[in-house]
Amino acid sequence: MPQRVKDEAETAVPVHLVDTNVLLRFLVGDDVPKAARASALMDRVEKSAEIIELSDEVLTETVWTLDSHYDVPRVEIARDLTALVSFSGVRLASRGVILDALHNYAATNADFVDCLLAARSRHRRIPVYSFDETDFKKLGVDWAKP
Repeated sequence: MPQRVKDEAETAVPVHLVDTNVLLRFLVGDDVPKAARASALMDRVEKSAEIIELSDEVLTETVWTLDSHYDVPRVEIARDLTALVSFSGVRLASRGVILDALHNYAATNADFVDCLLAARSRHRRIPVYSFDETDFKKLGVDWAKP
């Protein structure tokens, strides 16, 4: 039997990883039956009746899909995802980094991945290697070309 990792403490509340398609159905509602199920799940998550783990990869894919496929404005994407990650039943690797990245995504025209790297750079106080001087200059982080 696999051993539990330290942060996977036993809990009576169900814990699941969540996929991008669930977040999209919740946020966009374009498939009514799936949107209703996603919305019911998020109601339980908001009340901590269930816990979801939201990975950076899923969050990044959600931002990209909302922006490129659904043409949702950046400010709206940041606002909706900030609200979602603030639900008490949402687990993140680093809530502060994600909130910082979403704020910068709304306030600039930088790619979300660059906003995420910049936020992680600020929070961990480590520089970024990149050839993209435009985004990292505007995001105000210590960066260098490799």
